[in-house]
Amino acid sequence: MAIISNRLSLENKHQNYNSLKHVLSALESSVNSVQPQFLVRRALKRNCSRLLITDIRGNKQEFDIDGFKSIFVVGAGKATAKMARAVSQILKGKITSGAINVPYGNKISLDCIYVSEASHPIPDEAGVEGTKKIIDILKNTQESDLVFVLISGGGSALMPFPVGSLKLEEKKIITLKMLASGASIDEINTVRKHLSLIKGGQLVRFVKKGCTVISLILSDVIGDKMETIASGPTVPDVSSFKDAATILQKYHIFENKSLEKSSLSLIIKNGLKGYIADTPKPGNSIFDKVYNILIGNNSIACNKAVQTLRKKRIQAVYLGSSFDGQAIDFGKVLGKLVNDFAISSLPIAFVLGGETTVKLNKRRENGTGGRNQEAILSAATKCKFQPRDDITVVCMGTDGIDGNSAAAGALLTPKSIYLIQKKNIKIKNYLESHNSYNALKKIGSLLFTGNTGTNVNDIAIICLMNRHS
Repeated sequence: MAIISNRLSLENKHQNYNSLKHVLSALESSVNSVQPQFLVRRALKRNCSRLLITDIRGNKQEFDIDGFKSIFVVGAGKATAKMARAVSQILKGKITSGAINVPYGNKISLDCIYVSEASHPIPDEAGVEGTKKIIDILKNTQESDLVFVLISGGGSALMPFPVGSLKLEEKKIITLKMLASGASIDEINTVRKHLSLIKGGQLVRFVKKGCTVISLILSDVIGDKMETIASGPTVPDVSSFKDAATILQKYHIFENKSLEKSSLSLIIKNGLKGYIADTPKPGNSIFDKVYNILIGNNSIACNKAVQTLRKKRIQAVYLGSSFDGQAIDFGKVLGKLVNDFAISSLPIAFVLGGETTVKLNKRRENGTGGRNQEAILSAATKCKFQPRDDITVVCMGTDGIDGNSAAAGALLTPKSIYLIQKKNIKIKNYLESHNSYNALKKIGSLLFTGNTGTNVNDIAIICLMNRHS
């Protein structure tokens, strides 16, 4: 299945480099390998009433679905629509009811499952209303029931339910301020958990004790920490109100004028004093019949890219899925990798996974772009290309969304560098204003995919076919 909608124009613009063709094919195969329906069907095998579930590490759980009085399906995330469709097909005729929250534009029709479209990455009232439907279903469960919870990246924003007197608008401001500050996803989700009634394992509190809960989880976080994915609604939480307070202070969120009269400070203070119950911790009996099962991650996508490149007789090396930090720094790492390899090492490719951040300007206007585009533009300041080199560097979000732009990511070739010089593009200025999209648009180096329906972080590929001194 084709993923990159502007592939033909990219190949024409960039002189049909072999490295470019191989990289684009590797990207498409990697994204296809983590399509939610494929991952669900690989993990769930049904034989009459017997349901065998296998996680990404080969661990197995077996269930007799005829032994449950009712089966419910709930969940939220960018990939949850396709996950729900696959689960519905596997459990055909067995689902009593369900409710899921998905991003706008992902509306699908599913028997017995209500689909709510909501906003991401900033939550909206539609998300709250959809979450209420999920909670209503869980409140009506019995000990003899089975609940499937479908979790994927984006679930935090898509399943909002603010705690106490905190308004959704206030929660939006907090999320925006943390995103702009360059806070990590772990830090953002630690705060989210303590401003929510469902995150950090709290969703399980609405389920009847003794009811079986199976969470199928698609990871979009480095290290596949299930307590972090979508803020871990069914996973015990080790973080505390004290951790949330420390993070809010670190990024000066309490000092924000738009939050001066909000409930944020009071909620954190009451949590620290024990007036508000903290998130449920490991060992809590509410998790006795909860099974959190990881069915997909970035490593699957990266390894598929490696396989695709090796089929072209390229020495492809997987460098792991743990790359984080600032996008501008990651771009410099990519540039160094390009520069360090001599002619004798070629052809060679490197595949890297993870997710970086962009720390936006607080006192000046920010442009259009995203972490992957910023990394590529940063790499352009370091890569030492010769005109006849056949080298491509690419960074892309597997969900097809990169920052506040319409692009999924971007690429860099010797032609890119030539056009930067020819058009006298001041890269430093674009990086400082976080306006990578418009710089890369001028040299035809943007990647477009649209919404891919999946989400397992980002993937970067460097492919060196020929190098000339």
